[in-house]
Amino acid sequence: MEIVELTDASFGPYGRVLDNLDGAPTKSGEGWKCYSQVDFLMPKAPMGIGIVYCSEIPDEIKAMERHVSREEMLWATTEDILMCVDLPIHLGDAAARPNVETAKVFRIRAGQAVIISRGTWHSPAFAVKGNTKYYFLVESAKDLVDQDAAPWIPFKDDCTIKTR
Repeated sequence: MEIVELTDASFGPYGRVLDNLDGAPTKSGEGWKCYSQVDFLMPKAPMGIGIVYCSEIPDEIKAMERHVSREEMLWATTEDILMCVDLPIHLGDAAARPNVETAKVFRIRAGQAVIISRGTWHSPAFAVKGNTKYYFLVESAKDLVDQDAAPWIPFKDDCTIKTR
């Protein structure tokens, strides 16, 4: 498994990166600076906030989930995390499955956040080493392709991604 460096360009097909910003802050004071409204989520329903406690990435990733009609924001807190993603294609197809041939594993560094595009397949995120936690926000609404009851969809041809 190759771990891909998280940049705007490398993560572009899957979503957007929220990271260190250059330029003048929108507000600042003694000991702080603020960059407000660096990106937007456009929910049609309330946003749910969740916390995931995770351990080291397993030896293989067998399944992913997607939200075809809503974005999800994920924020790494104090430790780096790894997350596998696949392209957001076949959005209206409830029988679609993620593909190991086009999936990538990204390292999201502590303090970085990503906004996962609608329809992007994604695994849970896992600690690089030891245990950690991360936060996520996702719209609390029924999805266009409702997979909420059984969200973890195996890869095409029941393949897996070997992580070690």
